[in-house]
Amino acid sequence: MNNKTLAVVIVAGGSGLRMGSEIPKQFIKVNGAQIIEHTLQAFLECKLAQKIVIVCNKDYIDHTKKLVSAICAAVSIEVVAGGATRQLSVYEGLQKVSDFEYVMIHDAVRCCLSVEDIHKLYDALKVSACALGVRVNDTIKLADSESHAIVKTIDRQNLWHIQTPQAFKVADIIEAHNQALQSGYEATDDCAIAEKAGMVVKIVEGSYTNIKVTTPTDLILAGEFLKGRRF
Repeated sequence: MNNKTLAVVIVAGGSGLRMGSEIPKQFIKVNGAQIIEHTLQAFLECKLAQKIVIVCNKDYIDHTKKLVSAICAAVSIEVVAGGATRQLSVYEGLQKVSDFEYVMIHDAVRCCLSVEDIHKLYDALKVSACALGVRVNDTIKLADSESHAIVKTIDRQNLWHIQTPQAFKVADIIEAHNQALQSGYEATDDCAIAEKAGMVVKIVEGSYTNIKVTTPTDLILAGEFLKGRRF
């Protein structure tokens, strides 16, 4: 019997351009630890994952391996080089967990992820592919691409901000990625790749604190949300 149930792929290939940083934002320190360390800690504390794969820029392989070696973890943590895009990086990570039943794919810079939300997602994953998300609270406008004049107001009742982790049966999401590669389809997240392949993906209501750290303002928010966490 295959007891390899859940693996996690953490995508850590981003740059620090929008942050205005000389190093990739996942390695910036918040509350005394690098962003990616906080992210890892959430998955280690939840005690669900049996393997974690970190996919990062090849120039930061040694740095990431050194970081991982200093963490006392009961699960295997593997560091691999990513591809030219996020999609290709995820694909590289999936190859390392192909013998697992389920996988959660997560952005390294979503460092405020809670253990509770990981458990909620895992429970839902047993029924369907799924992703964390939060309801849109702002009024949404559709605007002309050139003049920026408002065309119409979008009904927000069924609109969601999709987050990560996004979770799937491993065999299904690998097949969806294979189809995307063969057709030349490019997407900004794995839900879109799954949808393109005909998969049903359900939203699990998550937390507004599960922000993606992209700008200096996000760093301030992350520092507040992470107060009281380990480190």
